[in-house]
Amino acid sequence: MFNKPEIVQVKLDDGQRQPSPISKAFQIKRNEHETIIVYNHINGYILDALVKAVFTDAH
Repeated sequence: MFNKPEIVQVKLDDGQRQPSPISKAFQIKRNEHETIIVYNHINGYILDALVKAVFTDAH
């Protein structure tokens, strides 16, 4: 393998790395009965849709 330059050695992850724990990023209380909790690792497009839905009167 070492004397053939067209072959590339690939090392795969051993799976020992643990993902970071999920934690609350922020919380919005809309009114007495509605609370929105956003956790870390949220996808950007989901967060964008959520913000547009919650703050409909923002410009």
